[in-house]
Amino acid sequence: MLTATSLAHAPLIESAAFRVWVASLVILFFKMFAISSVQAIARVRSRAFTRPEDARVFGKGAAPVERELPLVERANGCWRNDLENIPMYLFLSLAFVLAGGGERYAWIYFGLYTLIRCVHSLVYLLGLQPHRFLAFFAGNVVLFSLIVHLLLRVFG
Repeated sequence: MLTATSLAHAPLIESAAFRVWVASLVILFFKMFAISSVQAIARVRSRAFTRPEDARVFGKGAAPVERELPLVERANGCWRNDLENIPMYLFLSLAFVLAGGGERYAWIYFGLYTLIRCVHSLVYLLGLQPHRFLAFFAGNVVLFSLIVHLLLRVFG
């Protein structure tokens, strides 16, 4: 059972599970950064900007376009989906670490979830169904498994 005393004797930075969590956090950051880069590169290459100030500066005076490019719209969808899912994962997975969850389970939960989110973004950008749904569903299976494990660890 987790107690305040046990936490005081094990600094978080020394926790192997915490290091796995940090690795997951950093990978997800770079994944989301890559999605932003896809948006920026697509806009700059096509000189297609919806905002007049962006079109003027980055589009070299081109008129603003009415609608985003399809790839930019897909990347926007990836971002929205990430913002709906990744923050809750980060909170729950950090709670797992703080509850003293083990390194082996951290590798399983955090590694799988991170990999699945990367695959989800790739198939989202490529417009692949049912692959996108399957990746989303698999991520939720991992997340709900983590929740059950966390609740058992804290209340079991």
